[in-house]
Amino acid sequence: ALLSRTAQFGPAVGALAGSIPQCGFSAAASALFSAGYLAPATLVAVFLATSDEAVPVMLAGGASAKNILALLIVKFVLAALGGYLLRCTEVRLDEPLEIELNACGCGEPLPNILGHTLKTSLFLFAVLLALDLVLLAVGEDRLASVLLGGSIFQPLLCAVLGLVPSCAMSVLLSELYVSGTISFGALVAGLSTGAGFGYIVLLEEKEGRRRAVPVILATFVLAAVGGTVTQLLFG
Repeated sequence: ALLSRTAQFGPAVGALAGSIPQCGFSAAASALFSAGYLAPATLVAVFLATSDEAVPVMLAGGASAKNILALLIVKFVLAALGGYLLRCTEVRLDEPLEIELNACGCGEPLPNILGHTLKTSLFLFAVLLALDLVLLAVGEDRLASVLLGGSIFQPLLCAVLGLVPSCAMSVLLSELYVSGTISFGALVAGLSTGAGFGYIVLLEEKEGRRRAVPVILATFVLAAVGGTVTQLLFG
């Protein structure tokens, strides 16, 4: 019922929810989208606003409250504007949501719900373990060396890096920013594509992958463009 009432404000609500520094919102939004209860533009807004573990890592690394507030504001504006831009340019993104509470799975037997939760948890564990092992093998120093410090292409590269579906990416990007390796614009781009668990949940079901690809592509383009503009304006 809440989603139905706020459908016209979807991108703004999605951007606000994604701004909360907690990785679970992107996963929850992906699940709602896969079930047909969330519009694509709103999901993109959630992804763009999500910062996963960035805020606590930046606080621990000595970043100022001003920098963190600026990051959250820039990402919220990018997410809201990006979501509404998608609504204006694609008719299908503006379709009204029709939610039937009896179709949401609320009446399913508890064993079915627990089974689905266990399946999703094991899938997440396997994927994240593999990604973390790859990151460990590559090494943060080697990864930082290929990010073209000071280049206008750095936000684009960080946006690509953010697509890796792991909370480790937000930690890595935050550490690179605090150490001065990447720019503020590159941080915005990387964290804007860094939806973490959201991508994994989105791609888990085979039948939903065709709908997921345009969402991920739109998120990447908006994040890369937004991060590049931010770098040009603020460094």
